[in-house]
Amino acid sequence: MTCGISTVVVRLLPKQETPVRFWYPAPMKSFCYFNGRIVPEKKIGLSVRDLGVLRGYGVFDLLRTYSGKPFLFNEHFARFVKSARVLGLEVPISRAKAAVVVDTLLKRNGYAESTVRFVLTGGPAADGIHFNPAAPTFFVLISPFYPLADSLYRKGVALRTHEHLREFPSVKSLNYLTAVRLHNPEKGKQPFEVLYTWQGRILEAPTSNFFIFKGNALVTPRRDVLVGTIRNLVMQLARRAFQVRERDVFVRELSGAREAFLTATNKEIVPVVAVDGRRIGNGRVGERTKRLMGLFAKRRSVGVR
Repeated sequence: MTCGISTVVVRLLPKQETPVRFWYPAPMKSFCYFNGRIVPEKKIGLSVRDLGVLRGYGVFDLLRTYSGKPFLFNEHFARFVKSARVLGLEVPISRAKAAVVVDTLLKRNGYAESTVRFVLTGGPAADGIHFNPAAPTFFVLISPFYPLADSLYRKGVALRTHEHLREFPSVKSLNYLTAVRLHNPEKGKQPFEVLYTWQGRILEAPTSNFFIFKGNALVTPRRDVLVGTIRNLVMQLARRAFQVRERDVFVRELSGAREAFLTATNKEIVPVVAVDGRRIGNGRVGERTKRLMGLFAKRRSVGVR
């Protein structure tokens, strides 16, 4: 069984234009790291009894490169280790060794820009439940990085709310059942992402954190969310010019929000101009969001391990 997959991404612009579809083929000659060895991805022997397959029991993390160099590597690896420990898993590689593996894989695969995905599962389980913590399945995948269309940053995107609270919000787990189920390109027009809400609170999108500007204050949900590495970096940058608050954010506040945006490793900062068909602010990308996008662009150019 191979680890390679093909990805279909559907993005809907805020004026309800026809969705732009991108089909990203799985890399044909990709090398990956699998249980201690660097091997061609197509030769990976993943057990059909692996808990990641049978139960979805595992964690992952994803980082990307800029100018071919991993960005926020330490932050991503630390979160990966933290997620693993919540599920009783131990990452079988040190941060230093992982950095060497990633550098080697980036050179072997030779993509202009890449995404790096760490994956850890409970490993094979004969009865589908009990596993040996000392024998997990661990692999590192490298894929070409495909940026979003520039128009999404210029015009902003639309979201749709969905009532959902992830079982382990602080864990970047393999369980994306709700996200995958809601993503159905065959249904035609769809939002850029869904926005999870729970009992009146705004939480997060399946692959992004969510922010709003209320006046000159930047506000983001504090509870029941995965704390993103880009989320944290954007908050640091924002403190130079704005008040920054982590607290409960309620759905009813959207009507009074002046601006909104998403943050994620593979998206950076994406302006949000509508939620559930209702405009955020004036329905255009706001000046505060643009300022943060500029600050982020300068920060990423510096780079950091």
